[in-house]
Amino acid sequence: MNPNLLKQLAIVVKQGSLSRACEQLYVTQPTLTRSIRQLEMKVGAPVLIRTRYGVTPTEIGARLARIGERILAESEHGDEVIRQWHSGYQSEFTIGIDPLWEFATVGEMTDSLLLEKRYVFHLRTGSAAIQIGLLQEGQLDFLLAPAHLTVAQGTLERELLFRDRSGVFAGRRSTLVGSAQPVPREVLEQQNWMIAGASAGFLDGQGELAGPRAARIALTGSIRTVIHLLNTTDMLVRLPARLALMTGEIAPEQLIDVEGQPGPRRDIALWSQTERAERPEILKVRELISDFVKRIDAQSPTFGLAL
Repeated sequence: MNPNLLKQLAIVVKQGSLSRACEQLYVTQPTLTRSIRQLEMKVGAPVLIRTRYGVTPTEIGARLARIGERILAESEHGDEVIRQWHSGYQSEFTIGIDPLWEFATVGEMTDSLLLEKRYVFHLRTGSAAIQIGLLQEGQLDFLLAPAHLTVAQGTLERELLFRDRSGVFAGRRSTLVGSAQPVPREVLEQQNWMIAGASAGFLDGQGELAGPRAARIALTGSIRTVIHLLNTTDMLVRLPARLALMTGEIAPEQLIDVEGQPGPRRDIALWSQTERAERPEILKVRELISDFVKRIDAQSPTFGLAL
């Protein structure tokens, strides 16, 4: 089967319109219509259904469109690999990044990676639960994410590199900001809470501090909304305290002292696949990332946390 027909079908399905697909493909509508007819002749059945709102795929059309999307993505990646080769780069590495880690260290991280002239780096930000799955599927080479997770880890290995501990942060409008004394749990239970890293699979949540009242909002995969709410509301949230303060967007007095034991560990680890660990280029990039993260750990303030 001509892969170009599948790529064209994928674009039609994604656009939901033959005319919009023509604009993206730079072809005329009669040309695209002929391509769809060729595909339907090959299948022996329609792949698209015309409606008053555009086109939608049939069952077989949707399945073929998904194949076309993968072909399209691989084709675009192939073009980029050729450009990388002509530019003298040896390899490309995809690194998953925890959203808070990215926000707190973006300058140092990108500067460090740009110093390495041999490789191309693709940085992908997302929740730990999703990224662990991508690492296991081979779609990531490395993952910088929390070390203590309850998600399935399979044949992965981790190296703890950055020390951190969970802390409770209060929004700027909360009366708890700047509390001189540890805040009792019964007071915390009366506050408005939000959850960050809602699907990350942390070993603990905020439940034992928030009590029976449900959190009003839960966020996964982004830290900007959390920071916005901390700067504009009275809501409380648990975050990796050191990284949160390193962003410079949250004031130290918003980290409140809670009665009882210090918050649990929220260390950052470098995750990778065990079976690929001995490949020379993997070892080189692992060392590069490891050295950078250890340097961040050694040079960054600890904000008085028991690390």
